[in-house]
Amino acid sequence: MLTITFFTSNATKLAHARYLAEKLPIKINGFRERTYHASYNEPRLDSRDELLRESYESAVVQSKKAHIFSRQHFFILEDTSVRIEALSAEGVDVPGLDVKYWMKDATFASLERAIVNAGGNRAATVRSDIVLHIPKIYKDRWGIKDDYLVFTGKQEGTIVEEEQKFETNVVYPWLDNKTFNKWFKPTSASEPLGKLPIAEAEKYDFRKKSFDKLFAFLQEKGLLDRELFQEAFSFPDQVNYILCGYTCAGKTTASQHLANEFDYLHVEASDFMQHNFRLRHGVRSHGALSIGDFAEQALKEKPEIAAEGIVAYLKSDIGARVVISGYRSLAEVNWTLSRLEEMGKRFRVVFIEAPEEQRFERMKARSRSGDVHDLSRFRTRDDQQRRMGLDNIRDDAKTIPWSNIGSVEDLKSIIDAEVVRLPHAVSSIDEMLTKVRSIPRVKLEDAILVALLTKWDNDETREYFTTSEIAKLANQVVGPNLKKHKDNVSRYFNQNYYVYYEISPAEGKVSRKYRLSNTGYGRALRTLRDLVGRWVEG
Repeated sequence: MLTITFFTSNATKLAHARYLAEKLPIKINGFRERTYHASYNEPRLDSRDELLRESYESAVVQSKKAHIFSRQHFFILEDTSVRIEALSAEGVDVPGLDVKYWMKDATFASLERAIVNAGGNRAATVRSDIVLHIPKIYKDRWGIKDDYLVFTGKQEGTIVEEEQKFETNVVYPWLDNKTFNKWFKPTSASEPLGKLPIAEAEKYDFRKKSFDKLFAFLQEKGLLDRELFQEAFSFPDQVNYILCGYTCAGKTTASQHLANEFDYLHVEASDFMQHNFRLRHGVRSHGALSIGDFAEQALKEKPEIAAEGIVAYLKSDIGARVVISGYRSLAEVNWTLSRLEEMGKRFRVVFIEAPEEQRFERMKARSRSGDVHDLSRFRTRDDQQRRMGLDNIRDDAKTIPWSNIGSVEDLKSIIDAEVVRLPHAVSSIDEMLTKVRSIPRVKLEDAILVALLTKWDNDETREYFTTSEIAKLANQVVGPNLKKHKDNVSRYFNQNYYVYYEISPAEGKVSRKYRLSNTGYGRALRTLRDLVGRWVEG
């Protein structure tokens, strides 16, 4: 898979690029995901060619400082510009390359007055220019003299005659009510670009037009040959699980029992939904868009939004016995089954049932952040999950029920009676942790996962840790053969969002704190077993 670094500090633009590339064998990394250094300096110039050249040169300097400049690694940057015909002249675009600064002070009323005073021409063009750095090895191979190539996409349209009120698309946030998209109606479109549904918006997406040209170039050069996944696997005796149910039905309890006692890899769907939320909207404080509202809208717009990440994650560990918990719609269940069953993995879909009053008492007892403590709000949560399609999973012909009306031990006994144990004994966590200190080499992420595993508690009030505390803990747990400096741990967390960790809400300048998510617990447990099995037990 080809990896490209995108020089941008705009999380929405990065999410847009990843969306455009998601069906191709391309991984687009944000610059800050690879380094601590600042992004490139974007000059404010009227000349497009000069701006792109100076932006490129700044990106080269930053990539060298970050030690990611190499003979074969590609990077890109993108600039968007707008030409409003009534305000522009020959060779001069207004607002041109300055559009994002111009938008800060512009109002629709002021724009309308300017257009009318200039003669009333409402025509406008939005343009996207992508700069692709050509690494030396490819310059030599392809006989290209220039250090970079530019790919341009344009969309013509008009300024709307009346400003419309609408909300930014929470799943596709580049379709927004803040940028020029709110006033720009593409030719033949029915609404402003920011208001269009994604399927229609793609027809007029100026950035898609430039990225499509970039992808076509890379395809022509043979860099986007699809990787063939080896699907000739067969796991005839392996039964994997998809566990569904309403809040506090027992999904996590059942999944962790499968992980602890039967060596299953636990994957929590809500962690992947949260990951998608963060990629689009960052880490929001209280009072902003809720993850529940995001998930409900996301499952309408793109039912496979979490399932895509889960399938990609499981492909990297295709032999593992898997339990997936937390799906809310039948569409995401079926999407997952269609992709993984063709790889030889057989699943049993289970709906765990428990009465409302029992689930409500469990929620009050667990006190997870975001939980509610009055029945009416609890029922509102159930209603939202029902709207997402949870009852359709329960009522589907392939779904089997598990009843969880008794104690935790009763639920575990259902699992014990059904699941086949592996022939080898599953070691306890404490037993494995005593062995891990003798391992000669441990990767940074593995050390972080194992370190936080030692602080795991099924109590939802379990502690969060700063990056300094995690670094110290990793050195204590993994031992003298690991010397991970605090800066390395900080860089790891600051460069990306991961499904493995929950982030404690931080206000103002308070440092973020982290703890394992349910998916992180599953990965940490499997990582510990792999480390001990590979290095200690041979």
